[in-house]
Amino acid sequence: MARPRTFDEAEVLEGAVAIFRERGYDGTSIPQLTKQLGICRQSLYAAFGDKRGLYLRALERWGEREVSCKLELLEREGESPLESLRTVIRGFAAYATVCPNEGCFTVTALVETRDDPEGLAVVERQIMRLERGYQLALERAVEAGELLPSARPARLARALTTTCNGIGLLTRLPSSGPRVADSVSVLLELINSHAA
Repeated sequence: MARPRTFDEAEVLEGAVAIFRERGYDGTSIPQLTKQLGICRQSLYAAFGDKRGLYLRALERWGEREVSCKLELLEREGESPLESLRTVIRGFAAYATVCPNEGCFTVTALVETRDDPEGLAVVERQIMRLERGYQLALERAVEAGELLPSARPARLARALTTTCNGIGLLTRLPSSGPRVADSVSVLLELINSHAA
């Protein structure tokens, strides 16, 4: 009979997110994980299969939390879709200021999992989900008369996604704040150029 788990899986996943964000997959060892997460090697393997399994689950957890947070902002009832989108975009500049050198786990995972189809699939789902959220917000802004009908929401959403993910990677560089702030300003100008 298997022994019951003596750890909170959600807590372990949150801890794994922090460790993998800081050190990356290759820079993290099983002994580091077990020590920092407070679980034994056997428990880690029983719950997650191996280090890669834990990494993928942590990446999924991060994406679910971070994308859902942004989508909630974009989907607020009674709010201006355009202003909600601007708030999300401004959040990237705030993040670079408040959490310098951290970067986005999804984006760094894109680099780390480039040869891992399963890892890339997790990253792509997160990116596509957020891009779709941008597109729907832009479509609502067109319907609300906030953006011109010629705004082309799908194309703008792709540009936002690409630039925001680039920002997520560059925030790992020291002193990236001004670069990120300029990028955010350009994104806001791009959206405002389509304002009705």
